[in-house]
Amino acid sequence: MVYVFAVDGVKSGGPELLHQLCFVLNTMGVPSKMVYVANRFPLEVIKTDIVEEYRDYCQQTEWDMSIIDQPENTVVVPEIMFEMLDEVSKAVKVAWWLSVDGYKQVLEQKYCYTKEQLEEHAFLDHHHFKERNDIFHLAQSFYAIDFLENAIGVPKGQIDYLSDYINDVYFQTDVESLNIERKNMVIFNPKKGGWRLKKLIDETGDEILWVPLENLTKEKMRLHMMLAKVYVDFGNHPGKDRIPREAAISGCCVITGRRGAAAFEGDVPIPERYKIDDSKDVDVSLVRSLILDIFEHYEERTKEFDSYREMIRGEKEKFVMDVMRLFR
Repeated sequence: MVYVFAVDGVKSGGPELLHQLCFVLNTMGVPSKMVYVANRFPLEVIKTDIVEEYRDYCQQTEWDMSIIDQPENTVVVPEIMFEMLDEVSKAVKVAWWLSVDGYKQVLEQKYCYTKEQLEEHAFLDHHHFKERNDIFHLAQSFYAIDFLENAIGVPKGQIDYLSDYINDVYFQTDVESLNIERKNMVIFNPKKGGWRLKKLIDETGDEILWVPLENLTKEKMRLHMMLAKVYVDFGNHPGKDRIPREAAISGCCVITGRRGAAAFEGDVPIPERYKIDDSKDVDVSLVRSLILDIFEHYEERTKEFDSYREMIRGEKEKFVMDVMRLFR
């Protein structure tokens, strides 16, 4: 039995992925259940039902650690609750790194490390992963693999790649067949580096329509992506983020910064000219010219993202194959 740990009541890309793993494992004939941990500190396993939004993925939960912690079982624990690995002594332990930044936030908020300390590698290995051979590490992004090898110091032999895939709703309609007239519109997520965009939006708002993606259902999010020509993301990219992929598969041209996973070709394989140096201030003139060029030459520019879209289309199959390789 594989037990997949998740925080109770949290609805975002990370928790959805954890439930997707449970779904794929059960589909493959590998029994799997969700284990929910209370959304508070100190962490503890609780008895509860599957979060309503994810009931299509998985139906069963377990809460008895004496049942979970047996030699024939495997536990999969995400980075925001690695403390739970210390509650397991008999089962096979797997740490799944969905968000490098999420791990750092835990160290800062729960263990009171300062941002300055976390810039030094010596403080990052709070759980002593470098010296432990009883934990196997899975990375959702190449950024996380790089972090594990070079910042934490985990041996390569204890690391493997298991990424994710975007929701099937983004493949249910062939965007090109709809012949939608796209607008000269830029969409962005204000929760992802919105403050870095402020100057850009302030200085270009008279000639560029900026539309924030907030408080939207999946269906409305998809509609915005099918209408816009450009998606801009200067966020931290703590892992291989979903929204850039959702936007790209919906037909948007994607412009990102170079933070986190965005710096890695394997995570965000878009042409280099669409990756902007955002280590300090964003070059307003450069981004403006890129956007206006896409507005004017959309039919040509969108083809530059075809290989990115092909990667996105193949992610679900790759995820299934990787799960089979790792857990069967």
